[in-house]
Order: sequence, then structure tokens, then C-alpha cells
Amino acid sequence: MSSKLRTFINITIVVILTIVLHYVGWLRPVENIFRNMVNPASNIIYNVYVRVGDNHEHFESVDELKASYENLKLDLEARKIDLVQFELLQEENLELKKQLEYFLGNNFTHLGAQVIGKNIDPLGSTVLINRGSNNGLKIGDPVVVSQGILVGLVATVEENSAIVRLINDSQSRVAVTLLNKDRSIGLIEGGFGISVQMNFIPQNESVTIGDIVVTSGLTRDIPKGLLIGQVETITREAYQPFQNAILTPSTNLDKLFNVSVIIEPD
Repeated sequence: MSSKLRTFINITIVVILTIVLHYVGWLRPVENIFRNMVNPASNIIYNVYVRVGDNHEHFESVDELKASYENLKLDLEARKIDLVQFELLQEENLELKKQLEYFLGNNFTHLGAQVIGKNIDPLGSTVLINRGSNNGLKIGDPVVVSQGILVGLVATVEENSAIVRLINDSQSRVAVTLLNKDRSIGLIEGGFGISVQMNFIPQNESVTIGDIVVTSGLTRDIPKGLLIGQVETITREAYQPFQNAILTPSTNLDKLFNVSVIIEPD
């Protein structure tokens, strides 16, 4: 009998004997000793540890690690949403603080309102606010933001809402004054929601880019001195009695959220 055959027979006998002794239970003490020796190593192999800062997170399986990862992703998204809401609240509080400071220095009767809708008509520029006739609003009331920046006038009023026509609407007309040396008087008109133009400025009066424009007080129910914007470009034509100026509004009319309506000017 060759040595290879003898080795094969011996191994087969050992395997069969081990199986029989295992099922009989005679190997249980030896198996327990071996299991105690192997368990620490198997725990290292089959358990998952993740280091987070100075701590270690323990997971029983890869599936448990995946589930924890998905939960962390959801928590991160929720925190991002909270951060955005916090930033929006900060901006809103800053705007409301500016409006409050402005009205503390004036005797206007005013009412705070929120913008709840915007007109999508390309030929106009209006917004919907959540105050109406039940709150004392009427057509023609000026609407301001920040520290007295005029953004529009109340155009239509319902019981609990109102439409505000912004100063860049094509139907908007407000009497204004240039804060130049001549204190030029004119009229601002909207340009289809795109621009604001000051018209009827006397040709012989000096207008400079950067000049500030405010309300003149010559339009009914609109107090004097509300800020409109500043001169961006000037248009002069020879032999014409008037010159015109394109204005840059002092606030972004596309991003109105909280406004104040002046119900009774001083």
C-alpha cells in the first residue's frame, strides 16, 4: 500500500471519527475551548466599527451600518432645511426691524402685511398681500419696505386681501423729486415690470447719475420723502422741453415678502 493511500485512509478515518464523536457529544468540551479561543477574532472580523471623533460606533452587521448611514442622510437633509428656514427667518426679522425703526420715527398709521402671491403677467407687475378692507386698507395706500422705500400702491381691495401695483408696473404713476441742487420734480412710470423711469424733468435742470429720487408729496395719500431709487442713466433730446432718467429701485421688487401699508400719512 502506497504512502499516499495510507495517508488518505488515515485522514478519512479521523474525519469520520470526529463527526461521530461530535454528534455523540464527546467533543463538546474541546469544541467549547476552541470556540472561546476563536470568538474574539471572529468578533473583530464580523463586527463593524466606525470611528467618529474620539468615539467608536459599533455595528453588528454591514446592514446595520447601511441603515445607520441612511438615517444620518435623512437627518442631514432635515438639518439643511432647518438651516434654510433659520436664514429666511433672520432675513425676515431684519426686514421687520428696519420697518419698525422707520415707523418709530414717523407718525404714520401703518399695517404690516405678507406677500402671498405675485402676478405672472409679463405686461404688469403686481403682488397680492394678506390684508384688505377689513384691516382698513383702501385703494391708493402706499406700500413700503425697509426704512421707507416705496414699492407700490394698493390697486384693488378685497375683504381680506389686496393687490399692490408695484412702481415698475406699466400703469404706475407717482410724483417724485430729485435730490439734486434744483430739487427737480417729475413723475415716475413703470416699464412693463422691467424698469422705472422718471419723466418730465425740465431740460435746463442738472441731473447726475447717482442722484437720489424720493416721493414729492404731490400724489394724494403718498407722504413726502419715501425713497424710490437713484438715477442710472439719463436721456436728453435736443429741442425737447424735458429730459428723462432710468432709475435703479432701492430694493429688489422681485423679492418682496414682508411689507407695510401706510393707511394714514402724517
